[in-house]
Amino acid sequence: MKKNLSVRLLFGAALVASLVSCRSEDFLNSREEAPPSKFRVFTAQKDETINYGKGFKTLLEHYDDIHKVQHTAQAVRNALKNSLKTTGEYVEMNIRSQDFTTKTNEKFTLFPLIKNQQVDGIIIAVLKENETQVEFLKMYPEAENYSEMLKLFREAYLKNTLPQRLAAKANGSCSSDGTPCDTGEVIITMPGAGGGYTGGTWNGDTLPVGGCLPYDNCLNPEGGGGSGGGETTPTNNSAPVNPCDKLKTQNLSTDYKAKIEELDKPSVFSLKKETGFLESKSGVFTQLQPAASTSSSDGMTVPVTSNTKGYIHTHLNDYETGEFNDEGLPLINQPIRMFSPADVNTLMTMAGFVTDGDYSQLYGTMVSSYGNYTIMFTGTASDIKEGFDTEQWKLDYIEYRKENKYWSFEKLFLNFLKDKMNVQGVELYKIKDNGTIQKKTLNANNNVQSDDCPQ
Repeated sequence: MKKNLSVRLLFGAALVASLVSCRSEDFLNSREEAPPSKFRVFTAQKDETINYGKGFKTLLEHYDDIHKVQHTAQAVRNALKNSLKTTGEYVEMNIRSQDFTTKTNEKFTLFPLIKNQQVDGIIIAVLKENETQVEFLKMYPEAENYSEMLKLFREAYLKNTLPQRLAAKANGSCSSDGTPCDTGEVIITMPGAGGGYTGGTWNGDTLPVGGCLPYDNCLNPEGGGGSGGGETTPTNNSAPVNPCDKLKTQNLSTDYKAKIEELDKPSVFSLKKETGFLESKSGVFTQLQPAASTSSSDGMTVPVTSNTKGYIHTHLNDYETGEFNDEGLPLINQPIRMFSPADVNTLMTMAGFVTDGDYSQLYGTMVSSYGNYTIMFTGTASDIKEGFDTEQWKLDYIEYRKENKYWSFEKLFLNFLKDKMNVQGVELYKIKDNGTIQKKTLNANNNVQSDDCPQ
């Protein structure tokens, strides 16, 4: 249920405190002659609508990842997983208001500030200076209707926490399959958004200045610094390829179809090790080699290079491991017949080799008795995240399945991708037996929505 609140939000020295200041002198001195660069994440492709809230989320989470600091929930979760000390304060980027535009064409979005596991304030993320500067501001409680906004954010945060969901489920207000309750998205209607942003700091925080360099997200390497990490500015000026069109073309390929038919067989699904092929950018398929098959591993190795276009592989049916429990009963492996964190990592690794910003040819395909699926990367360079091919991520995925044993494999994967891996820009498609291609997404209630690609 969306909640609406009409407020008048004024900006000024008396109402907000700045989390970050103007650009760092160090960066200014190194690029004095170059005009400031815009952010890649706020640059629309043809016919694309920019989601500023999502862009602010991408920037701050990427900054945390680069600099090993903790401003976001994802960074705090990663720190706890590695037994590192946390500050207890962060911005919850998964809960936000809608995007706003001021009279001077500045963009901003509101997020809740979490401290000691409760909403303690409101953060304003601002894109300004002709879209070349980002600021994160903390709203002072003296702002008009502050308490009403804080209340709505608190309600949304509580409905996103597991204890609250379980309590609501016990009262019969949530579905039996563990679907999260309504998150109470905060929609704020503003009669008018005012002028400038001034102030101090966010609890002495060390967030850098607002240019794109510290966020490794510059659109123009010659203006405001390079994108870092060996990336180059996209040079592909043609309209981006629609994933539906790409998949339709791919499914008509004789060589691709032959490999799918070779794998899509009950006899292949009943093996104790996965089977697959790697496709080069020249269209040549080579057999993938399985990893050592053990009682807990039946996967395969995918050697990614700059010449890799995609890969096809199987996920197996349940099978006996050959081992027995204390009661003498056979142990059964139950593979998840859907993409794994390691599969997503492989796609991300392929995307990391791209230097022109065109990821449209990359793909990963999974063939199983549950169905045939393809994942594609539709994000930007700042969305590329790796490190999901570890044993811990595999165990976390298995545990997540146990916690949500009544979910479909589609729902399991998409929710794990969003809530646990915190990955943006990876899309899931099902290729049905009749050739229909369906895009799989999560709706507002985190249930799977299927949309057929145009014929």
